[in-house]
Amino acid sequence: MKKYICMSLSLILMFMLFSPMVASATTLKEYEDKVAQYESDLASKKAKLEENERKMKEIKARVAGISEQITQIQKDMTQIEKDIELSNKKIKEKDKEIKSFVSYLQVVNSGSDVYLKYIFGADSITNMIYRFSVVEQMTDYNDAKAKELQNLINENIKKKEQLKNKKQELSNLQQQLNKEKQSVESDSSLVEGSMTSVYAELKIYKDRVNYYRNKGCKSNDVIGVTCAVPVRINRSYRSSSSGSSTRTLNAGGFKYPVSGCKVTQGYDWDGSSGSHKGIDIARCGCGKPIYAVYPGTVYYVGNKLDTWGAYMVLIEHDVNGKKVFSQYAHVQANIPVSVGQWVDTDTVVAYMGSTGYSTGCHLHLEMSEGRGWSDSRFTGHGTYVRYIINPYTYIPRG
Repeated sequence: MKKYICMSLSLILMFMLFSPMVASATTLKEYEDKVAQYESDLASKKAKLEENERKMKEIKARVAGISEQITQIQKDMTQIEKDIELSNKKIKEKDKEIKSFVSYLQVVNSGSDVYLKYIFGADSITNMIYRFSVVEQMTDYNDAKAKELQNLINENIKKKEQLKNKKQELSNLQQQLNKEKQSVESDSSLVEGSMTSVYAELKIYKDRVNYYRNKGCKSNDVIGVTCAVPVRINRSYRSSSSGSSTRTLNAGGFKYPVSGCKVTQGYDWDGSSGSHKGIDIARCGCGKPIYAVYPGTVYYVGNKLDTWGAYMVLIEHDVNGKKVFSQYAHVQANIPVSVGQWVDTDTVVAYMGSTGYSTGCHLHLEMSEGRGWSDSRFTGHGTYVRYIINPYTYIPRG
């Protein structure tokens, strides 16, 4: 009975000790759901781009059609202007013809009785009727022809005005379509821009899923608890200056970055000039493999950040919902990891080197909470230094 009571008490004690970590732990399914989420998001964005491409083709076709109509209208207006000019010319010719006829009748006399003299100058009734008919017909003809030409001019002016209005209407529609085209192009540009981050996130979570599946995790397994469980050791660490052939792992899952090395300079950062922002680990030879202190995502690789050109690797970690960053500086240029890569404590992220302002091969390990150096969510090294912490807040002593 006492044996069972002791076992129960032990289980309760273990639950109390480890329940905070379990409560905030992650199942593999959560990572799988993230993969499905980003794949769905990516599919939606691709569908949106396809829809925008269809809209663009339709808009371009309509704009091209409108341009053809406007070109034709311009041609029609040019022809109408020519027709108006021709009609005006004919009216002037007809006016000249009438005046010539009147002049003919007024060979001798002038005045309002010229037509009568022409008519009554006939030598017979038949001739008089003929002359009367000729005068009447010619006068009516000239009046009708002049009226016909004037109607044609008025009709052409009306057509010209209608075409002008139609041209303006088409121009307005063309401007509207161009605005729609710009809107669709802008939307596609935004979608394409956002896809970069979706691809990056998708790769990160796919790498995590594949990594933990290879570790034997199933969908409902709690990572670090029911699968991929880190080896737990006693917290009574050795002196920081001691060497070790193995890398120490603590109960929180953090692991010492190298094996068989010594700490040559400790952390004493207080914001003042000359104080040290991290710990320097050395005396184990150049080219020594350096590992990630905790699982995470690489977000910087290179030598552009440091004033003296030191090569470094920067990693972002999610520690029970808190963002923690680790920096590995002065490493060799042959860095084996890349930005966006998911790494864990068994991943070699760099090799011991002496790049930048350095007097020998060593690793400068620096850590921060909340923000990291060159993290894309903020700018400026001056901001970052406020978040620097003692690496031993998380990592075990070597």
